Amino acid sequence: MSNNNLKFGILTLIIIVVISGVIFYNNNKQGDDKLIIKEDKFIKEDQFKQKDNNLSKQEKESNYGLGIGNYAPEFSLDDLTGEEVSLSDFRGKYIMLNFWASWCPPCRKEMPDLDQFYQENKDQFVVLGVNIGEDKKTVKKFINDRGYNYPVLLDQSRQLSFVYRASVIPTSYFIDQEGKIQYIKRGLVSKSELDQIKKNLMNRE
Repeated sequence: MSNNNLKFGILTLIIIVVISGVIFYNNNKQGDDKLIIKEDKFIKEDQFKQKDNNLSKQEKESNYGLGIGNYAPEFSLDDLTGEEVSLSDFRGKYIMLNFWASWCPPCRKEMPDLDQFYQENKDQFVVLGVNIGEDKKTVKKFINDRGYNYPVLLDQSRQLSFVYRASVIPTSYFIDQEGKIQYIKRGLVSKSELDQIKKNLMNRE
């Protein structure tokens, strides 16, 4: 075999190896992407599976999501007594779902107003505080020291705050009696705002 033919053969072999490597890499990468999507889907479906027992057929067929008019995603979390609480437990009442943390200054500032609003409206309007990522002992001491009375739930894994996209805190979702999101507030909310939001929600009836 001449030197030219030998060089041509070696060059051809190198090109084949490179192309094979690229194809192999792309196939593996696509497989990894599919695995990530599958795992992400598993987390959401398994840990935040909707409790359908108390929901009507119409509700089950409706879209759940975070947009105005969507049914708020169902969840269950422990409260400060260790009791499991679900969003659907409060069906028939208006709900303010408030994501917060004790180290957050705007959260601390709005909490007296949240507690006052809850005390004045708890027969019709439930305030649910969802603490993000803190341990039960810390949260319980914080709430008890300040004498707040509205229900507080523990999202220690931060999974619910991820589902509800509470990347800015405080973040509050206002949910109507049917479980539909009607208003979203990102940032501090005052007592006067709460009263106005309540009025607007009830005027929708």
